[in-house]
Amino acid sequence: MSGLFDGAVAFLDRRQLTSVWMPLTAFLAALVTVAASGTGWGRTLTWWNGLAGETRILLVLGAVLVTVLAGQLLAVARPGLVRWYEGHWPDSPLLRPLRRALLARHLAAQSVRRAADADLFLGYPRTAQRTLPTRLGNVLRAAEEHGDRYGMDATTVWPRLYTVLPDPFLASFAQAAAAMETAVMISFLGGAFAVVGGTLAVLILPGAGAVCCVWGGALVAILGYRGAVRAARPYAQLIRSAFDVHRFLLLEAMRLRLPESPAQERAQWEQLGKLWYRGAPDYDRIPALRYPASSAPSPEPARLVASGDPAPVKALPVAAAPVRTGRAFPVRSSLAGVVVLAGVGAAATAPALGPDGEIRATRDLPAFHVLVPADLEGEGAGRLSGRYTVTPVAKGGAPSDLGPPLGAALTGRVATTVPVAAVRVQRGQVVSLRTAKGMFGGLLALDVPDKDTLVVAVPAADLDALSRGLDAGPVRLVLPVG
Repeated sequence: MSGLFDGAVAFLDRRQLTSVWMPLTAFLAALVTVAASGTGWGRTLTWWNGLAGETRILLVLGAVLVTVLAGQLLAVARPGLVRWYEGHWPDSPLLRPLRRALLARHLAAQSVRRAADADLFLGYPRTAQRTLPTRLGNVLRAAEEHGDRYGMDATTVWPRLYTVLPDPFLASFAQAAAAMETAVMISFLGGAFAVVGGTLAVLILPGAGAVCCVWGGALVAILGYRGAVRAARPYAQLIRSAFDVHRFLLLEAMRLRLPESPAQERAQWEQLGKLWYRGAPDYDRIPALRYPASSAPSPEPARLVASGDPAPVKALPVAAAPVRTGRAFPVRSSLAGVVVLAGVGAAATAPALGPDGEIRATRDLPAFHVLVPADLEGEGAGRLSGRYTVTPVAKGGAPSDLGPPLGAALTGRVATTVPVAAVRVQRGQVVSLRTAKGMFGGLLALDVPDKDTLVVAVPAADLDALSRGLDAGPVRLVLPVG
């Protein structure tokens, strides 16, 4: 029998053994005890002693097999069980009153504490809107929000950061996670015993026995939950430590340059979050990803000719999408950046750019900016009016990458990035997008950064509808024939 037990233990990893199998074994043993007490211990022993040796072995094998299989099922359900204890409940009419009551209780507790209260920092999220109905959920959510100070979204960063964490840290983290999960499992099985064991006791035990089973199981459930909240605190602190101490390990593993200031770091993590979650960063913020710099020297800009201040061109700054720290990411998955395209009159066909240094920008020009005469200086600069920049151009820099002359066709439109296969699309081409919300036609292709990304100019009035269509499901590119 000892060899059989050792084999079953070897099949389970240590974390599953302590957090699932041992509490489950205690739960099943308690049910057997209730059944034996109802039948009578003397009668039960007589029945057991009367069995043949082979029958006893088969019964023990069956019990071990049932326990291991039940443990595997509980291990699979363990993440969902922890989320339930955190307060991530379905929107059910039966649970709404309980959720409202518990939320009101936690919000009242937050309101009476000072901002510098350590319990408020460790035990609750920063905003009331993100408060959960359970204490365990609020402790863990407060830890998830810790990455916000660096511009990180915990939901997208953590699975990637976990793969590069040092082994000593992972060992401590696994130990803390196992302690919390064990307490959650004890609480769950205690509640299950109060129901199952209590029902069994009502059928086969006197009234006092049934009361003891119900209250005993309820007490174990309460104590287990309190233990889970207590164990969640060091677990949450390790999550904070991972963000504080080891976050740059992920950037180094990705061969990205480290940020040199808090502003650069926030921009870098925000753009990485958009790249991971929706497949594309903000188009004009791609440099914020900080890919390794090219070893080629940058050309020295020519001396600018003094002139009057150019007339400013109104443009809407790119709106950085907010980053989620809960379980759902609240951004429009279709937008990688939006800029207003300034309308200008129709332009004649522009010639090819002259030699490097002949035409220079008189000011910083954003991506997808329609050129006007005041934007450039140099021989032939005026003939580039009506074309648009594809990438940002620094003051004094040469506009090396321009789109075709679309001129007034861009008036009243905004540029947005769409995740769609666009290998056959040319700049300036009219395209259509078919989404789950309908067809959107008359879009102007501005750029094809890669084979799975298309930048289009859409009428500003249609932007919200297009965004909802892209969020609703897959999108298809429709090209004209002929």
